[in-house]
Amino acid sequence: MNFKPAHIPSNDSQRVKAVQRSGVTEDIDSNLYEIYCFLAKEITGCPVSWTGVIDSDKQVILARDGFPEDVPKEMPRNQTLCQFALEKKQPLIINNMVKDARFKYHPAVTDFGVKFYAAFPIVTSDGYTLGTLCVSDNKVRKLTKHKISLLMGLATKLAYQLEVQVSQRKGTAESTIHILNKLLLKYPNLKVLEAISILKFIIKDFISLEEQKFIVKLGLGFESKNSIEISSDGKLLKKELNLNIGTLKRVKNLSSNEDELMNMLGKIKG
Repeated sequence: MNFKPAHIPSNDSQRVKAVQRSGVTEDIDSNLYEIYCFLAKEITGCPVSWTGVIDSDKQVILARDGFPEDVPKEMPRNQTLCQFALEKKQPLIINNMVKDARFKYHPAVTDFGVKFYAAFPIVTSDGYTLGTLCVSDNKVRKLTKHKISLLMGLATKLAYQLEVQVSQRKGTAESTIHILNKLLLKYPNLKVLEAISILKFIIKDFISLEEQKFIVKLGLGFESKNSIEISSDGKLLKKELNLNIGTLKRVKNLSSNEDELMNMLGKIKG
């Protein structure tokens, strides 16, 4: 017999939108999530752990522990174990997958000998399951209530971290758009990288000779011995922008990605 994919949850379209809004798959930093996999292994004694999110057609792994490096970090949704954990908010724990009708024909069981599997849903504050924190083993296991409670707590903390990251990204993007919008109002023909040069100068980051000439041309700085000092107009601009240094440094770090900044400018103009 063949493995049959899970039923699609009734709220899946809204759930997928929540995954997309999170932006978590766009720039994955596994270092942020590896601790959850490590702790899940330590708590349960299982040799394998992973965490990931699931959109409409695939599972994207954020971090994993115990997998060979050549195992892909993306898998079609309808081939995953975790698809079965999306509909309910409670953990999905299978002590012996060989005896479970949903899983006994899955390749993980038939080809790789997986017997124990537990998935702890990563649920947002508005009730959508983005993905799971999982453990597995090639032998039958049974988790104590205490261990289950600890894993549920880990999944809750992971969900909170994802939401905090979303909030930070949104705040940074909004602040960046605000800053660039003010610069465009003052200098309508300003190019993206020229805006970056201005911001780098204001936060006293290194700027090239060409950038220094541009700053002097705008009247935002003046030559002083071997450096460029900020002028009264430059100080006024800094005050007008109401700058947050942390945000500015993030904007400066985008200077190598002009497309991303152009997208932000598009939001301003559109």
